[in-house]
Amino acid sequence: MQKVTWPRRLGLVSAVVAVGLATSPVAAHADGYDTPRSATAMGAGNTAAAGYAAAEQRARQAVLAVGHDCTPGSYNTYPTFISPGGGTWVYRSIHEAICVD
Repeated sequence: MQKVTWPRRLGLVSAVVAVGLATSPVAAHADGYDTPRSATAMGAGNTAAAGYAAAEQRARQAVLAVGHDCTPGSYNTYPTFISPGGGTWVYRSIHEAICVD
């Protein structure tokens, strides 16, 4: 069995830390992605899927209206109104992303 020296072990640990930092969310800040943006929007459609998609699309567009080159971010979308016959589905969506200033 080969004995691992301290300089070699330190080099391996440094490499692992460097890879971890390069792939973590902290790495996004190194590229200029440092401004959090969020927007809330409503969307409606004839089906649940259409209303859901409309709300998320409008929220994304609202974020891109004030920031450019944004990360995909995350959405929190929930229903606010469904007509009794199911012909109208209204959703509210909150979109959060990190953008370049």
